[in-house]
Amino acid sequence: MDQILAFILAILPILVIFVGLVFLKKSGTLMGIVGWLLTVVLAVLFFNTTPEIAIQASIAGALASFGISLMVLFTILQVTMMDVTGAIKSITQFIKSIAAERYEQIMILNVGLGTFLVAIGATPVTMLPPIMIALGFSPVAAVALPCLGYDPLTSFSLLAVPITLPAQVFGFDVLPWAMNISLFLPVVSTGLALGMLWVADGIQGLKKGMIPALVAGLTLGLSTIVFVRILPDVKLVGVSAGLCAIVMLLLLRIVQGKPILLKKEERKKIAADGGSMMPLWKAVAPWAVLVVFCVFISIPVVTTILHDATNSFNYIDIAAGKPGDMKWLAQAYTWVLVSTIITAPLLLRTKAEAVNVLKLWIKRAWSPTLAAMVFFAIAYVMDWSARSVSGNGLTAASDMNMNVVIGATLAAYLGVMAFPLVSPMLGLFGGFVSGSEASSNVMFHGILSKATNMLGLDFMQVYAAHAVSGGIASGIAVAKIVNAAAVIDKIGIEGEVIRKSAAVIFLLTIVVGLMLSAWIVLF
Repeated sequence: MDQILAFILAILPILVIFVGLVFLKKSGTLMGIVGWLLTVVLAVLFFNTTPEIAIQASIAGALASFGISLMVLFTILQVTMMDVTGAIKSITQFIKSIAAERYEQIMILNVGLGTFLVAIGATPVTMLPPIMIALGFSPVAAVALPCLGYDPLTSFSLLAVPITLPAQVFGFDVLPWAMNISLFLPVVSTGLALGMLWVADGIQGLKKGMIPALVAGLTLGLSTIVFVRILPDVKLVGVSAGLCAIVMLLLLRIVQGKPILLKKEERKKIAADGGSMMPLWKAVAPWAVLVVFCVFISIPVVTTILHDATNSFNYIDIAAGKPGDMKWLAQAYTWVLVSTIITAPLLLRTKAEAVNVLKLWIKRAWSPTLAAMVFFAIAYVMDWSARSVSGNGLTAASDMNMNVVIGATLAAYLGVMAFPLVSPMLGLFGGFVSGSEASSNVMFHGILSKATNMLGLDFMQVYAAHAVSGGIASGIAVAKIVNAAAVIDKIGIEGEVIRKSAAVIFLLTIVVGLMLSAWIVLF
């Protein structure tokens, strides 16, 4: 098959998904299913993939998505409970009392708190949209801003899984890679903070919120460079950097002569506007318990004990004779469910309220949960295309593998000068397809290794830019957007969110390519 034709066919499912979302205004779940079916058909008809491998890859992808899909499922349950019982309303009133200005709210919630939450294994794209709506933001902004806020330190999210997992799978030292990644982040995190202002309020937003955005973005990026070099474990980098951003934003208020907490009279007025409020300690109880659990299970000794405690239940033969270690008790989604169950008696007041929560949860949760599974399935079908079963695993990716076709075509036609400029687009592509930087990093490791060897480039530099771009992709990752839209009952606005955020995402990916090219030329 002609290489250009193969390249077009390999990226066709993604083009179809993008057109369906942005121009035809179809839902992310529907377009995910369409994209998966098209990927399977193309893999079988044009990329030497047997139907059995295509189906097995889909199953493997669905199971591999549990870190995201079950997190979505259980986090929506928790947030729905907090929404129905008035906990979200109480948290919103408190936020108004410490960040009365719209642009401070964007930075504190979506940059500082968002980074901290995702770093410990929680899901800001589910937790924050209801608060953004309550603060008066439009549905598009309420969905887009937490998704953009997921981006800056995605490589260090979920206790650094996006970088520690590929390092374990492919057997290299994570620290040099993490150091390379951190060098991009002051520019990327600042660009994303400014991008949030533009998405929320256009040029006017940039003018009014410039200083908080610069403080939040630069603090996040620069502190990452510091922490990745001084902390004994890269898993703690995202948590520490997120806390630093929150502290610096509060210090900025002091420097500007603003109180950390509004005066008593002003707080009373805010409370009066909101009506009778649930006590704050009770409102945040589900999140507080979750944070404690997530920090606890991140301790290596505890992780080992929890894994061994359910060892006989952990392993599932996902496909092609490859056992998948599910690590049920060491996963954040398990503890989201546990924290919800523990705090339910504290928040729920009647049986009728509990039934209402469950009904609303089912209505909200099925679509984003399915979307997360479907997009992982697409990623796995592409990754397993042109492979066959060999012993207890799969053969290496051949030249007809869909991902190899994409990477090799770019390397062949771009050359040593242009490839670094464009290669971050592969990270954007992988993050958009799977909704996960971790999956993107695993999918494209071999492809980038082959391409950089062909062109004589430093693999770790190119792979770092790829990882950063895979994180940037969170802003338009359909699985995350569907998740955020579902929790505020706005399924169907995914295309509008992508149209709003796409300029920021593509511009920052181009910036990453320029930085990588300059780095290679100069050093």
